[in-house]
Amino acid sequence: MIVRSVNSCLLALALLFASFSATPARAGGDGPEAMVMDNMCMVMFGYDMIHITAYEAEGAREQYCEHIPFVGRVIFTFDIANPDFRDLPLELRIIRDPLTPISADTDLDPLTIIHLPAKLYKTGTFNFEHKFTDKGHFIGYVTLTRANGEKETQQFKFMVGQTLWSFVPQALGAVLIALMVGVYWRHSKSTPKSANPVDAMKSS
Repeated sequence: MIVRSVNSCLLALALLFASFSATPARAGGDGPEAMVMDNMCMVMFGYDMIHITAYEAEGAREQYCEHIPFVGRVIFTFDIANPDFRDLPLELRIIRDPLTPISADTDLDPLTIIHLPAKLYKTGTFNFEHKFTDKGHFIGYVTLTRANGEKETQQFKFMVGQTLWSFVPQALGAVLIALMVGVYWRHSKSTPKSANPVDAMKSS
């Protein structure tokens, strides 16, 4: 019984950390439009992708994606995988996440911190630098204008600085570990010790 309870707790703990380490929807947006692979985000336009990577502008080589742990100067790099997209205008907008639902009628201008108007990127890559002065949650919108004039927008989400949400996995992990220890202690105290048959025969 003890082993079964401990194994159940360990399984729950493993599933918890797996859900936080491999959840594409949270790290890069909603559904299949944005994903995370290692420390690189990507937005998907159909089966074609645009890779997004963030670096510390001070020269560090560490790559970041859904969580930039520091406040300061950040370099964003966008790599366009499909060569055909180099002939299509791309627009980028990054806003501060209001943490409330955003509809098609929402005015994004008051929330916008970065806006790169639509243009062609013939080299297949572009980058820019931005200095974040406050920690928080942000949403990036990448808009592709198709050859027929139709616009398609995909989004990616990321955090800057040590926000409260970044500590949630550790807190939940600590709670599960405490529950596991509690279950083990409870069963170890409540399980009666069985009499040794050899000792019973000697006493008789």
